[in-house]
Amino acid sequence: MVRYREATTSDIPELVRLRVEFLSDIQHDAVHRDAAALREALLGYFTEGMKDNGYIAWLAVDDGTIVATSGLSFLVFPPSFRNPTGRVAYIMNMYTLPAYRRRGIGSALFEKMIDEARRRGYGKLSLHATEMGRSLYARYGFKDEKKEMVLRLQ
Repeated sequence: MVRYREATTSDIPELVRLRVEFLSDIQHDAVHRDAAALREALLGYFTEGMKDNGYIAWLAVDDGTIVATSGLSFLVFPPSFRNPTGRVAYIMNMYTLPAYRRRGIGSALFEKMIDEARRRGYGKLSLHATEMGRSLYARYGFKDEKKEMVLRLQ
């Protein structure tokens, strides 16, 4: 049975591994670049983000194995008319292992990301969609805006 939980710092090595796997799936031309440098940069990013609460992740776990992940980075930009607080929650790392796809796991994780952004008072959610994920995001009300999809919460 798949269970959901927020990631902790002890999950960072798995977050790194799954991020590299995700990128390998969508960026076939980049697979042979310096993977060690990417892993090191991701390790630093997740460590700092979790330490200063600027990044959270939710995981789907089946029998002790992480089978899907999601991430949310909290950013602040200069305020604008469309986003008066300037606060943007950026959804990233939505990845489910191939054997676990089409079971609603990604949707469950996605809802946790939206709920967390709302709980923290963020008025804008954004993400870069893969073709595989685009229909999921559209079902939640995300709209195409230039190079990203956006859901306005306020």
